[in-house]
Amino acid sequence: MELYLMYLRKSRMDLDFDEVSVRETLNRHRKILEAFCRERKLNVVEVLEEVVSGESLSSRPEMLRLLELVNTGLYAGVICIDIERLSRGSSLESGYIMQVFQANNCKIVTPSKIYDLQNEADEQFTDMKFMFSRYELKTITKRLVRGRNQSASEGKFMGSIAPYGYRAYKLPGVKGNSLEIVPDEAKIVRMIYDMYGQQGIGYNTIAYQLNEMHIPSLNGSWGQTSITNILSNEVYLGKIRWRREPTKRIIRDGMVVKKRVLNNNYELYDGLHEPIITQEQWERVVSVRNSRNHSSVHSTKQLSNPFATILFCEKCGATLKRNVPGKSQKTTPWYRCPTRGCDCRAIKCHVMESSVISAMESWLHDYLIYIGSDVQSQNDHLETALGIIRSQLSDLQMQQDKICDLLEKGVYTVEMFSKRNASLVEEIRKAQTAESDLLKKCENQSQVESEAGKIIPATQHILDNYEHLSPAEKNNLWKIVLEKVSAYRTPDGELSVHIYLKLPMKK
Repeated sequence: MELYLMYLRKSRMDLDFDEVSVRETLNRHRKILEAFCRERKLNVVEVLEEVVSGESLSSRPEMLRLLELVNTGLYAGVICIDIERLSRGSSLESGYIMQVFQANNCKIVTPSKIYDLQNEADEQFTDMKFMFSRYELKTITKRLVRGRNQSASEGKFMGSIAPYGYRAYKLPGVKGNSLEIVPDEAKIVRMIYDMYGQQGIGYNTIAYQLNEMHIPSLNGSWGQTSITNILSNEVYLGKIRWRREPTKRIIRDGMVVKKRVLNNNYELYDGLHEPIITQEQWERVVSVRNSRNHSSVHSTKQLSNPFATILFCEKCGATLKRNVPGKSQKTTPWYRCPTRGCDCRAIKCHVMESSVISAMESWLHDYLIYIGSDVQSQNDHLETALGIIRSQLSDLQMQQDKICDLLEKGVYTVEMFSKRNASLVEEIRKAQTAESDLLKKCENQSQVESEAGKIIPATQHILDNYEHLSPAEKNNLWKIVLEKVSAYRTPDGELSVHIYLKLPMKK
């Protein structure tokens, strides 16, 4: 019995439908196709459906799965309401779909016509249908873009998710949406603008303080990106941004993919919604941001974190971030864990440095003793063991030569020789393995001594001159000595710091 697949697709681009209308259309198409299959006695084994534009294969997971199933060669045809449901995209993608169907001798079955791509006339007709579909899609897209441009210029909200501080609502009596203020969230937006514009507090510190106050954001907790987005969005001034992140089509893995790109020359319109902040607040934030950007462009930024890229949270493994207080905050810099939900408390930078220096002083003392005594002793032991093993190997090889002579003289039978030789071969194998292991240990020991020649002076230098070194110099020296540092401060305030050296400790 021949097997068939059913494919249903509806696009919101076809008509200005809402989600309910789209689903109703899909259900109606399904009922039509099911009745058609009963009448023709077609055995449908799987139904695939999706609500998505037919413009790009990369955004159509069910269509990609359909092509995978067709490629198995098990199916006689694919049933759809009309051929345009399969593709409205580029000639590249519609051509690929036709090739998959044609190579697997899979028909396209619609209530009005069955397309057999093995037939030249059907193949040409299918190609024409796809071409007309592309033209129709371009016409619809042009009309939709024109309508969206008009709506944006009228001040309507065009996004899918309302920015923090607002909620989207349907405009009464007309098409389109606008925004209304959420009072509690609007207070937080104004507070963020005041913290940055008036108090001079940075993005990370604002996020940290909001999280400490247990104020929820759209994503659960605050971060640098969410603060930056709020401080740079003209929607809070009562404006509508348009074409700020337009889509660009690129070819990836043989398929057309849409990619968003940032456009700094976007359009700005007066919105229908009320502003949350004043023009004065906005200009103050812009002024502060420009002054900071200006200073960063015209001066060489110096590294301020001596543990950059080597300091991690012992609890969750994240890289600890160094935070600097604002001008109005009477405190010193601190390290914090950026992971949401991690209970590692903030650690003052000077406390962290003192803890690492103390651990390094203790390590250096122990390691100098280890290098001075045990290393030489261990070298002597390795050399002695290696000499013994090599002597044993020499004796075993001499014994093997001897039994060969005894075999040739007829003293040993073949059976006796084989038994004795097997025993010697096994002993030689064990001795060679032991020799190889000892050679590796000697090599490792030599490498340790070589590395010690670099690490010990670097450690001594950083400990003797720590107060006089710049953060960048400290960071370079720490990276010579340390693989990483992990730290964790419990909710009760207890601090634990572990250093991971680039040399093994004595075991």
